[in-house]
Amino acid sequence: MTIKLYDKDAYQTIFEAQVITCTKRENDYDIVLDQTLFFPEEGGQTCDHGTLNDVEVIDVQIINQEIHHYTNAPLSGSVKGKIDFNYRYNNMQNHSGEHVLSGLVKSMFGFDNSGFHLSDHEITTDYNGFLNEQQLQILEAKANEVILNNKVIHSFYPEDADLYDYRSKKEINEAIRLVEIEGVDCCACCAPHVRSTSEIGMIKILKAMKHKNGIRLYFVCGHRAFVDYQAKHIQAINISQKLSLPPDDLVKGIDQLLNENNQLKQELSNLKKQIIDQQVQSLPQQDHYLIFTNDLDRSLQQYYLNQLFPLCSNYVAIFVGKDENYRFMIASNNDSRELLNKLKSHFEIKGGGKANMVQGQIKGNQKTIQDILENN
Repeated sequence: MTIKLYDKDAYQTIFEAQVITCTKRENDYDIVLDQTLFFPEEGGQTCDHGTLNDVEVIDVQIINQEIHHYTNAPLSGSVKGKIDFNYRYNNMQNHSGEHVLSGLVKSMFGFDNSGFHLSDHEITTDYNGFLNEQQLQILEAKANEVILNNKVIHSFYPEDADLYDYRSKKEINEAIRLVEIEGVDCCACCAPHVRSTSEIGMIKILKAMKHKNGIRLYFVCGHRAFVDYQAKHIQAINISQKLSLPPDDLVKGIDQLLNENNQLKQELSNLKKQIIDQQVQSLPQQDHYLIFTNDLDRSLQQYYLNQLFPLCSNYVAIFVGKDENYRFMIASNNDSRELLNKLKSHFEIKGGGKANMVQGQIKGNQKTIQDILENN
């Protein structure tokens, strides 16, 4: 069994160890040491980054309590390992932040943590109950209050775990390691953590979504929270400059722009309806109308179809789009589905409908579509 040095000191960055085995695999080497600082992928968290004798460790996994280091070169004898502490510390901040959130969710709302994922791209935690927007705001405020209170985070192996009221997402059949934040949380956990809540820096909940029978929170802590805030601050400044508004008035300004845009869209739609009406008034009664255009939204397409249909003894078909990608509507006095089936025999189509009307998406050349509908 590999000795887990990260259990003893999460802040240690350099260690020495003996290579127990070095096994050649298809694309790399599997190295087992007698002891290691490398935290393996475990408990929903990605593994540490770093080197062994300046050889990059590309992955770390734990199998039957043996920690396997994967490299692109073989190693033997004594080795010197080095942890990428910036990466480690980033994970420590965010994992400790998750403990704060999960402890508070349990004590404030009675929901259990049912999942946790900490990767380079996102951090999520799942709970078996739903929290509304107001509850999430209260949770975030309380979590950051815990950070300001600078509570000690104690990671240890208790002599008798039954004396502690701790959280655990799964049954544990080995020595239980607890991570305790006094008055906030006590949880069985294998990962490295910061020494106190103040080191978490801050907790920011980015979004929430329903997940299974509960909720999934996306959040960031510490340096990741700073990077997120910095990016959004730059965006806010750029938007405020484009709109000539102070950053504090962005919501009001954007709402005003959206209202103006909707009004312009409505005015444009009314003008297009007038153009359609004028065009239809001059058209004769005939067997069918087959129209190709590129500037109608779905509602105007339907309006155009409805205005043309009384002038046809057979069918009306309106195709909206360009570059051989069209949104179509076909209405018929016979069975629109027969026309749809003709098109389906020649083109890639998504759509359907009833006898009186069909609609969907089609990929095809305009001339070929016309030939099939008009000559078959």
